Amino acid sequence: MEFDEKLWSSYKGLRFWVIAACVVIVVAGLKTASNLVTIVLVALFLTSISLSPFLWLRKKNIPGILAIIIVITIIFVILYLFGFLLTKSLDGFTGKLPFYEEKLLTYWDGLYSFLFRNGLIDDKFNIRNILQSADIIGSSKSFVASLPSIVGDPFLVFFIFIFMMLEVKSFGKKMRIISSDSMKGFDKIIKNIRIYFGIKTITSFATGLIVYVALSIIGVDFALLWGLLAFILNFIPSIGSIIAAIPAVILAFIQLGFFEGVITAIVYLVVNSLIGSIIEPPLMGRNLGLSPLIVFISLLFWGYILGPVGMLIAAPLTMILKIIFDSREQTKIIGILLGDEASLINKY
Repeated sequence: MEFDEKLWSSYKGLRFWVIAACVVIVVAGLKTASNLVTIVLVALFLTSISLSPFLWLRKKNIPGILAIIIVITIIFVILYLFGFLLTKSLDGFTGKLPFYEEKLLTYWDGLYSFLFRNGLIDDKFNIRNILQSADIIGSSKSFVASLPSIVGDPFLVFFIFIFMMLEVKSFGKKMRIISSDSMKGFDKIIKNIRIYFGIKTITSFATGLIVYVALSIIGVDFALLWGLLAFILNFIPSIGSIIAAIPAVILAFIQLGFFEGVITAIVYLVVNSLIGSIIEPPLMGRNLGLSPLIVFISLLFWGYILGPVGMLIAAPLTMILKIIFDSREQTKIIGILLGDEASLINKY
């Protein structure tokens, strides 16, 4: 008996190290194949967003192939217009960066004189040198030029997306043939993914639209760019809206002054509080929340593995994993750990 206990203890220890080694190998493999993984995951993200309109068309008795063609066409048009507007806005913004930089330096010169006269700052501290060494303008132009390559090959992404949509039509039948229990689990996963991405897309669009209108009224330059940015980053729970607000608020302070900068900050605070804290949670339900800590860790992890696009799709990917974990009794504990405090109310 003592021998058996030692053997079992050794087995558990060995099992832990084998699992740890497998995790390291998988992460290293994902990092090595990041270009291919990025393409597949972006296509999966587009497929997840497309589930709601596809299933809605199917409920209207539109044939599967026709429904897929309609959804793919709509997604293509939206992505093309979105990419065109985003690139145009970024081009215009980078073109005006020298003007904003000079205006910032003018403000700084006045503030520097005041701080230096009162002995609050060292004469060696020079923000002009910092800005020049950072080469913000050059870096911004390089970023805009590299945008199309961030998601890999856009044509390959869309090609894989088409095949994923074609697979969605028949995947349910395959699960039904395997077993009725598998079909029930699959239906639950698809339903929750559809609810999450459907509601998230609508609330993100509303956030972007309100930000665009409000900033246009205030007079902030490139309001369309900040609206598009608010739409994209709203897919990142908790911290996405904060990241989206920072450049617009800074620009409002530089371009228009202190009062308009404060008003711009208040606009973001009100919009994100209203949509993110009041409207969205009841629509989502208590099972579709992510822990802010998990969101932050997923941003770091997927950002390290996949680069900028990994940070954008980190939260949606983690939510898909949470939905899958929640749907199975064996992995439900992982889903609980990934969830936020509100999601515990239904469970305990």
